[in-house]
Amino acid sequence: MPVGGSPTIGLIAYTSIKMIGYTLAGKKLNQWYKVAKPRPFVFGIARTVLGLAVGISVIFLFDKLFSTMDNRFLFFLIPVRFFEWHLIIYLFYEKHTYLFKRISGYSLLGILWSFILDIPAIATIFIIPGGVWVC
Repeated sequence: MPVGGSPTIGLIAYTSIKMIGYTLAGKKLNQWYKVAKPRPFVFGIARTVLGLAVGISVIFLFDKLFSTMDNRFLFFLIPVRFFEWHLIIYLFYEKHTYLFKRISGYSLLGILWSFILDIPAIATIFIIPGGVWVC
């Protein structure tokens, strides 16, 4: 069901905030790994696309499993986001020197960052005229 006037504007705002935030995460990961590549913007785009693809799938799955969207959804997202962050960090930084402990620590920080980014990203759905689709 749509919330607001145009779901497109809300989705663009939400996606933009996530992409900027994930680009900043890529910049920080470059510092921690002491590398110049990947470009943080490329990392940000890849993490955003992964998040949207998995996120939309999870919303549909959650909708099939439960009758209402409530706080359980946030707890449901924790292992999903751990997998997303683990995968994206592996693909961009850990392919050749995989250390489970290190990648897991960065993934936990990534989960926290994703939830922090949710605050302004979701707020834009209600602040910016336009809205977004909510299932």
